[in-house]
Amino acid sequence: MTVRDVLVAVEQFAPPHFAYGFDKIGMQTGNPDAEVTQLAVSLDSGLGAIRFAADQGAQVLVAHHPLVWEPLKAVRTDDWNQRRVFEAVKSGISVIAAHTNWDCAPGGINDTLAGLIGLHDVRTFGSAERETTWKIVVYVPVDSGETMIDALSSAGAGVIGQYRRCAFTTEGTGTFCGGEGSKPVVGKPGQIERVPEVKIEMTVPGNRKPAVEKALRTAHPYEAPAFDWVPLADSVGYPAGRIGRLDPKNDFQQHTDHCLQSRSEIWLGHNRPVETVAVVGGAAAGEWKAALAAGADAFVTGEVPQHIALEASESGLTILACGHYATEQPGMAAMAKNLRESLRIPIHLYAPQSGFHGHPL
Repeated sequence: MTVRDVLVAVEQFAPPHFAYGFDKIGMQTGNPDAEVTQLAVSLDSGLGAIRFAADQGAQVLVAHHPLVWEPLKAVRTDDWNQRRVFEAVKSGISVIAAHTNWDCAPGGINDTLAGLIGLHDVRTFGSAERETTWKIVVYVPVDSGETMIDALSSAGAGVIGQYRRCAFTTEGTGTFCGGEGSKPVVGKPGQIERVPEVKIEMTVPGNRKPAVEKALRTAHPYEAPAFDWVPLADSVGYPAGRIGRLDPKNDFQQHTDHCLQSRSEIWLGHNRPVETVAVVGGAAAGEWKAALAAGADAFVTGEVPQHIALEASESGLTILACGHYATEQPGMAAMAKNLRESLRIPIHLYAPQSGFHGHPL
């Protein structure tokens, strides 16, 4: 098994096209073809998580929060951000980030959060990326068809819902005549050639288009591959927010803290029983208006600035800040479980001691 195989597995659960456009997801350090026998999963990509992965003998760290966010101008040990990259590379740790794509994905951060709190009849709400979906159409010799599909799939093509490596193929005959100076794989320059070929069609999310074209050019046996990009209808991505109904509780804050093992802050927007709850883990207080518009009585998130707490509560929405770690760590435990079942190798979940490495007291 290689790092590339791990990336494919991660993106099966957290499809890249679910990510917001600003995000930095996917493989960020390492050799895609390096062998993998164990991997670590963490909420953060801090020094503690990187050292944990190395101590466990893992070759890959799958983190929710990306290791690299802004372009690096140097990699020095006297800067914390750069030092993390240095430590990962020095330790031979390939870092893969599954961030907003895992927030939004079915079964991801926010579905896990909704389930822990006990919501039912859960649906999505809130903002989502709007992007153009493309279809890649490429022609290759018949004996190169499966290799090409694998390459395009690894780069993010062919994902439809919970299915991956989705492709349609049609066999036919390709014809060409190489010019002077050409180096055709089949035949000779100046000679008309007819080759049994297969036409491959796969869908591609807009944010994976460059990676898919690069993979196509790398995997194609011809020096001048024939392919087309066909724009499909714009599609709305999968929102991060979840909203559902909650059975009546005597004390909603106490119930939520018990479920999440958190010590929340609460701002009351009303005195009614809480029946409809919206959740978005992490730093998502800005989604409160969408939560209110969706019919929520209460909104559970990780962090809430004072000005948002004031505006939301005075607008009639009860809002809870349960902590970044408490609202997102359970979703990374779900990712670890998924990868353990999918890859059948040892998976180590990083859960730092309370008070250290991003886990508050």
